[in-house]
Amino acid sequence: MTGETLVMTATFRAPDTPTLVVRDEQVRVSQYVCALAAWARTARVKRIVFAENSGTAFDFTHVVRHLEAAGKDIEVLVFEGNSESAVFGKGFGEGRILEHVYANSALLRERPAFYKVTGRLFVSNFDAISEATTGSDAFRRKRWKDPARTPKVITTFFKCSRPTFESRLLDAYKQVDDRAGVHIEHVYFERLRDLPDVDLSMKPAIVGQQASTGDIYAPYDDEIIDVARSLMPS
Repeated sequence: MTGETLVMTATFRAPDTPTLVVRDEQVRVSQYVCALAAWARTARVKRIVFAENSGTAFDFTHVVRHLEAAGKDIEVLVFEGNSESAVFGKGFGEGRILEHVYANSALLRERPAFYKVTGRLFVSNFDAISEATTGSDAFRRKRWKDPARTPKVITTFFKCSRPTFESRLLDAYKQVDDRAGVHIEHVYFERLRDLPDVDLSMKPAIVGQQASTGDIYAPYDDEIIDVARSLMPS
């Protein structure tokens, strides 16, 4: 089976998670649906695993039909797994989502590698990145000139093989404590420190809003917003 597998992490309700600017549930939901509508357009994504960890009652029927009509295999996993994020931060919650996906996703099972993206975001040059990135592991690492600053892996978007994820990253979230300054990006860097520096083939062109700062990478276009509105439950 050809095509890429994409894992999208989502938290619809996050009222108590520290260091978040984008908290309003309706805003968050609309951004997730915009992202799903955008990913439907990509040629090289075949399978999408959308995992939500606040036990949402959102009706995904229209979203699933839209993605299937676009030729995607879509799997929606919803579970309650965000309570500890109020203590340890959003990276802890995201790590729990990936752990849940790894244990429960039928689409991910037996796939050699997957791309992960924060679920409210879209990568507009994904097809070019996929075509040019031949390795099974590709992470963007950031090392600072100031030795006092902790190096990190950019976790909004990366590619990871199953062996690397299982042996290095599966339980990495358990070390996260945002309030103590230990973020998932720092833990990933340490866990991947001795992995060869295999970067994504090009810088991702990200669309959407950063939840922790409110900064907008790039806005969704009006057509995507209209499609997303049509996919919301009536």
